[in-house]
Amino acid sequence: MTLTFHALRRGDRLPPAQLTVGAAEVRAYLAATGEPAARWTAIAPPLALGAWAIGELLKQLAPPPGTLHAAQEFEFFAPVPIGATLTVALHVVQQAAHRGTNVVVFEAELSAGDTLVQRGRATVAAPLPQQTAGR
Repeated sequence: MTLTFHALRRGDRLPPAQLTVGAAEVRAYLAATGEPAARWTAIAPPLALGAWAIGELLKQLAPPPGTLHAAQEFEFFAPVPIGATLTVALHVVQQAAHRGTNVVVFEAELSAGDTLVQRGRATVAAPLPQQTAGR
């Protein structure tokens, strides 16, 4: 099944992805955010995991022009050691089209084996494609 943003509906699931929390990725994240590296020598910054989960979403589903990342929320359940491999499960929990805009809420669950380590939701809005005149 090929997924496109405007075809998504509540309950749709994207294929799960594997994410390895590498030391180089942690260093790059810390350099980009300006967060002190001394705090994160053994475990990954929790917000970095959320950013990487969004990156996995973008690998599977290209956003249409004019897309807005409108909101983000996270729940953290367990620390994630650097070097861990996580499974990222993404699905659509809400979808609505209103006044020319398609709004989709994605939920991401990050697990290390059978342990849920993080859950996050992202609200994404994109303008609906223009209807062809005469339709």
